[in-house]
Amino acid sequence: MDNPPKTWYYHRMSKRRRLNREQYVAMYIASVVRNNMEDFHVENLTDAQMKELNPIIRDAIYTALVAAKNLDDEDARKWVNLYSQLIPDYWENPTLISDYKFCVRRAKKCLQNTSS
Repeated sequence: MDNPPKTWYYHRMSKRRRLNREQYVAMYIASVVRNNMEDFHVENLTDAQMKELNPIIRDAIYTALVAAKNLDDEDARKWVNLYSQLIPDYWENPTLISDYKFCVRRAKKCLQNTSS
C-alpha cells in the first residue's frame, strides 16, 4: 500500500480531500460495502440510521488498514492479532460480488472487440 494507485480519480480525490493512501482505500472499500448494502438499507434501515452507520464502517476499515500496514509496531500487531481472533468460525469465505464479475466480463468483452 505504499504506492498510490495509478488512477486519475485517486489523484483528484486525494488532492481535493487531502487523503493519504489508507484513507482513500478505506473510502473506496466503504463505498463498495455501502453500495452493496443498498437493498438491505431500503428494507431495514432509515436514512438516518444509514448516515450513522456509514462513518462507523469507513473508520473501522481505515483503522484496520493502518494497523495492517504498521505490523512492525507492537500495538498495531496486538490490535490486528486481537481482531483476527474475533473472526467467527461460522463466517463464510468471502466471494466476489456479482456486480464485479459482471463488470469485469463486460470490460474484457469490450476490450476484445476493440482489439479485433
